[in-house]
Amino acid sequence: MKRLSIILILLLAATLANAQPRLELRLLKSNTPDYYYYQLYFATFCGDSVIYDLQKQQLILEEQLGRIDTNDFLIDRYASPDRNSCYEIVLAFDNSSSVGADLPSIVSAGRAFIDTMSKTCDNASVISFDDLPTVRTFLTNDRDALRAAIDGMGVSGRRALYDGISAGVTTLYTGGTARVQAVLAFTTGNDNSSGTNLDQLLDDVRHYGIRVFIIALGTSINEEPLRTLCTESGGVFYHANAPDDLLPMYRRFAGFIQREYDEHRITRRTKDVTMRNLYIRMRLEACNDSIWVQRIFNPLPVTSVTPTSAPVTIELGQSYPNPVSRTAEVRFQFSLTTAGSVRLELFDLLGRCVATVVDNDFSPGSHLADYSPSSLNPGIYFYRLTNGSEFRTGKLTVIE
Repeated sequence: MKRLSIILILLLAATLANAQPRLELRLLKSNTPDYYYYQLYFATFCGDSVIYDLQKQQLILEEQLGRIDTNDFLIDRYASPDRNSCYEIVLAFDNSSSVGADLPSIVSAGRAFIDTMSKTCDNASVISFDDLPTVRTFLTNDRDALRAAIDGMGVSGRRALYDGISAGVTTLYTGGTARVQAVLAFTTGNDNSSGTNLDQLLDDVRHYGIRVFIIALGTSINEEPLRTLCTESGGVFYHANAPDDLLPMYRRFAGFIQREYDEHRITRRTKDVTMRNLYIRMRLEACNDSIWVQRIFNPLPVTSVTPTSAPVTIELGQSYPNPVSRTAEVRFQFSLTTAGSVRLELFDLLGRCVATVVDNDFSPGSHLADYSPSSLNPGIYFYRLTNGSEFRTGKLTVIE
């Protein structure tokens, strides 16, 4: 027995010695108007094992102008196997006709995730997407309601993947409050039915800071746009080789999001106000080896930067309440700096105009417009305020 233990220890040591270091630069959060800094979220691995006991001296950080002194950045949060954070997650499921006989495996995987929700502060929403996305339940910790929402999925139509993820992003930024928020989307292929394109979706996930994770099942999937969406939002792309892989994947993901994605975080002061095209290069020394990884981060301009081009003549506030019941009224707020003609319209996810809320001349200042969505089907809508060639847009969720 003692000899067997020694052999096992030697085999484990040999495995770790042969493991390669791996470094993922996942997300960069830019500064606020009052305090210029960035937060860099990254993950470190020895082979497939997360390095939880990372030391600062194992890292070298570089930017455009060269190496950064270790005294000029701070690792203010380390990955921990014991972290058990509250989270809000949207589980988005492909239920297009291509799913076919794999639907029971998808349902089982989704139910397995719900079974792992151990804390009352953990909330989930279920969305399915075929020709259009369907919000089956908004954020809730009611496990029975979530299971019933997953069980109620059928199979039909094409695949509005981007619209489904967009609906998930909207659900989180309009109804969520947790610090850890993510959309976990399952798909059997690429988008072929959305009104939302990839660029629009990328703008939204960057703006609202919602991470997107995608599990793809299939052999004919173009992974590049899906990986781009995950990478740019700070998420991860996974490929499932077979339906039987889904159940363990969803169970592992539950621990992954509870541990806040097994990430470390660097905070660094900077004099860069906009942080456009910020080049980050990092070296990790681990597993008796080292690796360099680089990435150019290009977040949207911070709100403290004021354009010097033509002055803004219209502004559009967030509709309220959002989500709104079909039996209630929604209020829109907008303002003009000069008098002019304004049109406020509602569009569905296919880009069809479903209502004109306002079409009139207005004086300078702030204005309110009320609208009853009783004639609309539950779902996601866009609203657009137009003043000549200038326009502003927002999103509205209508529920029963």
